[in-house]
This record gives sequence, C-alpha cells and structure tokens, in this order.
Amino acid sequence: MPGRRNAYLFLAFPLAVLFVFTLLPTVLGLGLSLFHWSGSGPPRFVGLSNFRGLVDDPRFTPAVRNTLVFTVGTVPLTVIAGFLLSVAVHARWFAGKTVVRTALFLPTVVSIVAIGFVWRWMLDPHGGLVPGLLRAVSIDPPDFLQGGPVLTFGGRAWLAWLEWPMVSVIAVQVWRSVGFCMVLYLAALQNISENLYEAAQVDGASRWRVLRHITWPQVAPMTAFLLVTGVIGALQVFDIIWAMTSGTETNATVVLNLSVFREFQQSRLGYAAAIGVVIFAMTAIATALQFAVLFRRPGAR
Repeated sequence: MPGRRNAYLFLAFPLAVLFVFTLLPTVLGLGLSLFHWSGSGPPRFVGLSNFRGLVDDPRFTPAVRNTLVFTVGTVPLTVIAGFLLSVAVHARWFAGKTVVRTALFLPTVVSIVAIGFVWRWMLDPHGGLVPGLLRAVSIDPPDFLQGGPVLTFGGRAWLAWLEWPMVSVIAVQVWRSVGFCMVLYLAALQNISENLYEAAQVDGASRWRVLRHITWPQVAPMTAFLLVTGVIGALQVFDIIWAMTSGTETNATVVLNLSVFREFQQSRLGYAAAIGVVIFAMTAIATALQFAVLFRRPGAR
C-alpha cells in the first residue's frame, strides 16, 4: 500500500499540470465556441452561430486548404528524407558521421522564430541572399514571400493555390525538421539485428532490396510515431508561418492557427474558439485515421 500511495503521489503533479494546461483549456475552448464574447462583460450564448459563420467566411476555406497543403507538403518529405539520411549516415563507409549528424540536427534546437526571421531576410526580394545568388547566375528569382503560383505555363497558372510563399515555408520547415527525424531513425537502426543483413548478403540481395525489405519494415514503429506526431504538429502550425510572413500575409499562407491569432487580436474570442474546435476535430480525425492504417492487424481489410 505505501508503494501504491507513493506512485499516486508521483503521478499527481504531472497529471495536475496536464489537467490545468491541456484538458481544462480544451473543454473551456469547446464551451467558448458556443458563445459570443469580446473578453469584457458577460458572454452571450449563440449556439452554433460561430460555426455557421465559418462556412460563410471567405477567409476560412483558404486557411483550411493551406493547413492541409502544409501538412501534406512537410510531413511525408521530412519523414522520407530523414530515413534516407539516417541510412546514409549509419553506413559503415560514411565518413564524418558526428559532424553531419550535428549539422543536420542543429536547426532543430534553434528557436523557430529566429529561423523564420533569418529565412525571411534571406528570401527577401530586395537584398535577400537567395534572390541575390540567383541573379548572380542570370536567373530571375520569383518573389518567395509574396509571389504568385509556382506552376505557370503559357500564361496560365496550374495548381493556382500552390504559391511561392507556401512553398518557401514548406522548404524551411522540412530543412528544420529533417535532422530530428534522422536522429530518431538512427536510434531505430541501432536495434536492427546484423544477422538480417548478413543473411540478405548471403542470398545476394541488392542494396535496394535490403533497404526495402529489411531496413524499412524494421523501422516501421518509428515511422508510425513520426507520421502521427508530424501530422499533429503540422495541423497546428503557427510559429514558422507567422515569423516568415507576418506583415506580408496573403491567402496563400494564412493557416487555421494564424486565423485564431488574428481573431483573438480583434477580441472575437468565441469565433476564434470555433476555429480552434475545427483544428481539434481535424487533428483527432487525422490521428484516428493514421492509427487505423498504421496499426491495423496483419491481413485485416
């Protein structure tokens, strides 16, 4: 009994923190979405009026689209690039492993706001380093922060919703996160039995077959973890987009969490909470779908 009591005491503080800073705000946010409140005076119950307002809001659809584009554009690229880099760094023939690991992981521990402001300066069309380098090799650079569609042929835009500002943000996010995925994959690679590789070598398997049929399946649990956490984080993105586009925002870069921030600035707290509920629902649905696909029983259909 004393041991059980001590266990509960150890769990009490983290559970209290989780309740106060996660569960309680979530419940209160769900409730606030049903009210109209400016932060002063008593809140006024409006039911589902805030959610009906989202349907008619011309800014809401681009925010949902951009959030999904950011998620699809960053998570798979980051996971795949992290896996391939980890395989290369883990190879016996690779020299300078420590230096490469450190260089790739370093952006992960740097403030995302600092990274955003630095890349904003580097991509600035007036004096930015990247546009300057492109001009030096006789390439007319696009406006990475406020430019138009990426794909244009014969004066016609293809995938008009995919514009340079979002592509720039996606590229920076992948660059920042790939080192984190690589380090976790390196830890997973350490647990793969060398006997599997020796057996494949005896059977004459090529490097591609070894990578596909041994390495990739063996790190599947880590892949599942990175995909689930990556999607959750991407659907809630705010900091990198705010740091890189604040003051130059367009419909190509406004995401849901940025919309929440702007609505709070305008003291439309109930409406902001309704957008937060949408983010919560999208995150819950995406997580449930990933668990259903990634952790289904073998042979189940």
